[in-house]
Amino acid sequence: MGMDYRDMGEGFWILKALPGEELVSALTRFLNDRRIYAGFFTGIGAAREAEVGHFDPRVKSYHRETFPGPVEIISLTGNVSRVEDGQAFMHAHAALSLKDMSVRAGHLFRAVVDPTCEIYLRALPGSVERRMVSELGLKLWQLQGS
Repeated sequence: MGMDYRDMGEGFWILKALPGEELVSALTRFLNDRRIYAGFFTGIGAAREAEVGHFDPRVKSYHRETFPGPVEIISLTGNVSRVEDGQAFMHAHAALSLKDMSVRAGHLFRAVVDPTCEIYLRALPGSVERRMVSELGLKLWQLQGS
């Protein structure tokens, strides 16, 4: 299974995740297949299940919650970088609308798409490197000259 996509030229892509596809791994695979290591994306869609988290810097870990669907992905936003092993890394946050119309949001760990998720991606030239900062417990951008 693989995302449907269209190359719009000049680094712009339109992506459509398919029913049953796990969004984070599918988008990461797409990025690696095309060697995209810098960029940003936004999207909307729905999922049969989604897992989001909130980082606690005091304990250097995420509190995670899984929400059974159906959930609406009312906002998906994120960026693309490259980690130590040379692979693309998508850092995504999502706001999810649950059955009772309440909203839950956080760092997106996974979402099983159903029926779709529509994403606009802007790929940038070069790469943004992301490395572990042990004192914070997170992999952060490494920008020279900043």
